[in-house]
Amino acid sequence: MYQREFLYLGFNEDEMHRKVFDAATIYSAATHRLFANVQFAHPTFYAGQDQHQDYTSNSIPPFTFAVTTDPVSGIRDGILKRPATDPLVMQIDEELVFWQWKASLNVRDSAGDPVPIPDNVRLYFQGGFQHIGAAGLLAPAQPAGICQNSTKPLTLSVTGRALAIAIDQWADQGIEPPPSNYPQGKDLVTLDEYNAAFVRIPGLELPSTLNQLGVLNFGPLFKPEGGVQELLPPLHGASYSVLVPRPRPDGDGAAGINTIWTRAPLGTNVGWNIRAGFRDPDLCSLSGTYIPFANTQADRIAAGDPRLSLEERYGTHQGFVTAVRRAGRELVRERFMLQEDADAFVIAAQESDVLLGIGNARAVQASQSEE
Repeated sequence: MYQREFLYLGFNEDEMHRKVFDAATIYSAATHRLFANVQFAHPTFYAGQDQHQDYTSNSIPPFTFAVTTDPVSGIRDGILKRPATDPLVMQIDEELVFWQWKASLNVRDSAGDPVPIPDNVRLYFQGGFQHIGAAGLLAPAQPAGICQNSTKPLTLSVTGRALAIAIDQWADQGIEPPPSNYPQGKDLVTLDEYNAAFVRIPGLELPSTLNQLGVLNFGPLFKPEGGVQELLPPLHGASYSVLVPRPRPDGDGAAGINTIWTRAPLGTNVGWNIRAGFRDPDLCSLSGTYIPFANTQADRIAAGDPRLSLEERYGTHQGFVTAVRRAGRELVRERFMLQEDADAFVIAAQESDVLLGIGNARAVQASQSEE
């Protein structure tokens, strides 16, 4: 959020009108900004569905990097509007920020129209991720805590490590990075459409809310650039249409990078979790959900789980290792993973106990052919 604010306020231009940074990588910001230029703003709070609702650090127009006209507020503006000093930008968002920080407004306005992505911007999406993390191989699930469901590690930098090379090549050598892969068009759906399409996993409560947004009126001295808040809490105006990524068959969000945790999954990763106890049905802060697959077909049928078991997906332990190797190879080719990280995943798969002692001869033959 700080980086979006930094660029919007023109701080990438120095006192001699030179460009300060050639490139910027922004993690997990969606359409929020910090609002550092606001009296009494708190630099670490953010407006979430379950906490600090309608706080200053929020999604307030302009949402987009391109200069566009917001059909709800009527504001015409953009994060990047200084061609002489605007840097190259990569923004890497995860599924969670579509639920908590209105990420869909980066690419689709409330009139349903697509928003252009400037040539000097790449928007990347990690389906299934909570706040910069997903669970599975090399990233075991964490206890549910205040949430209903198991969560994931907070930081996994595999994608960021690879894209750090890509943005350096873009800035220094003019080598184009991978194209943007943010959910757009049919890959963005309403909450009702999301729940209707989501796989029915026994015992899993689906979300009944997400962080909505209206035009926030903090008073006449508050502008998109900041200022003074005279009306607290703010008055609410017209509402925006906030969308989330359409779920794929296992539940993770469609489009995006399709990381190794969704190419060779051990369970379903989604970008939302729900508070336990009396806070249900609030979303659970920055946490996503991880639901492991059953080991065998018999296990999943007994549990009433429609998702394919590990045995049905990979056949044997070696079949799982092969799937991880193939996923790593694809991601390296697509420039979303470094070879050293792909090798680490293969070693972890070989040393894991996934499907040890389980499998059939046909699956063994299939894995050998992939090798």
